[in-house]
Amino acid sequence: MSASATIAAEAPNAAWHQAVDTRDPAFDGVFFVAITSTRIYCRPVCPSRIARRENRRFFRSRVGAEESGYRPCRRCRPELAPGETPLDAVSRLAHRVVEQISAGALNGRSVKALADELGLSERHVRRALEREVGVSPSSLALEQRLRTATRMLAGTRAPITHVAYASGFQSLRRFNAAFREHFQMSPSEWRRQSPRG
Repeated sequence: MSASATIAAEAPNAAWHQAVDTRDPAFDGVFFVAITSTRIYCRPVCPSRIARRENRRFFRSRVGAEESGYRPCRRCRPELAPGETPLDAVSRLAHRVVEQISAGALNGRSVKALADELGLSERHVRRALEREVGVSPSSLALEQRLRTATRMLAGTRAPITHVAYASGFQSLRRFNAAFREHFQMSPSEWRRQSPRG
């Protein structure tokens, strides 16, 4: 094997070792790591104790790991597609909450009402969203409402009151206050400065 082929073969391992050490989700499904001491193979995001580098073997597919005599981990379930394992439950929940909020689930309703509808605690919904998206449900809902409002202000001649209610605000006063806080101007000022206004 030539020196360049050796370097090329070893390069993924250095990155893959780093991905396992940091549990980097960008590598989930790209490769699988097998542990020689336990004869188990895992996803790089597995929450189990991280094995020593000298005990790791890398495979590009689950089939390769299984043909080499490794069995799937029971915690990260590498035999299932990424996104469909118990390990991915928080991510799936956050994605569902984002979809619900984008559809207006918090317009005139509380986070608790949304959590009850999903059969979960309000705390769990908040923690999942903050972990995966980095914002609270209320902040995400406010951002969604303001985005809708700016599109309406730029693209229509609808009265400000209509824009406020159509974008999900429950009062004109709250709409004006949130808009001014976020954009440092009133909705009517924003509309006048809008390229299409």
